Amino acid sequence: MQNIYEENVVLYGASPDLAFILEDKALVANSANIVTGGRNSQQWAVGFGDTVIDARYNLYELDGIGSTFRIAPYIGIDIPTGMDNTNDQLPRPLQPASGEWGTREALTTSYQTLRWNAQALVGFQDYASAAGYRQGSSLLADAAVHVLLWPQDLDREVPAELFASLETNYTLQAVDRLYGQTIAGTGGQLWLIDPGLIYSTPIWGWALTGLFPMLQQYRAPGATHDNYGVLFTFRWNFFTSFHW
Repeated sequence: MQNIYEENVVLYGASPDLAFILEDKALVANSANIVTGGRNSQQWAVGFGDTVIDARYNLYELDGIGSTFRIAPYIGIDIPTGMDNTNDQLPRPLQPASGEWGTREALTTSYQTLRWNAQALVGFQDYASAAGYRQGSSLLADAAVHVLLWPQDLDREVPAELFASLETNYTLQAVDRLYGQTIAGTGGQLWLIDPGLIYSTPIWGWALTGLFPMLQQYRAPGATHDNYGVLFTFRWNFFTSFHW
């Protein structure tokens, strides 16, 4: 099984404490080997994914000399804007979009200094049934540590920074159901370790991250082995005079 996707994320800081986040999967391509008539063929489902709108608010903030600690809950809404039936040969979980409305609630914490920062998240994701299909609810837990590699001298103006990153992601998901019946190969738990590099300037930046499964107790439909991956992200800052 192969999964390729392009996701666009827009973060708008409406105020020092309130931020809105728009996540849009502009292109999703999922593939799996399907046996039909005794023949094994690779099938692809390619199309637009769904859209998520998040709101995050800094509930608590403690600033020190060269450091800050924050607690910020957020809530997100999954909007079924994508394509949920682009290839009839592939099961519903492998379609580019779910076709369902959903919600995501989480609590995030972060601690940042001049040379390192850490974040953690615990949340829950749930979906409503659509056309007889319901994606399993998920418990989410993420953590990350970023350590400054370059430059070592922070006493002067710094044009850019290079960080080493180590992240971990854990998901515990209930089974998917179609007309009340369990869909085989869905549900279970997945634990990833994600080492990477982050290059950042005041205007733009990029990150390259490897995705390595430490625990994978379920197989997605069509998968025959653990799922490894590579994630590349690019950031561009833009500024607006419209704030709350």
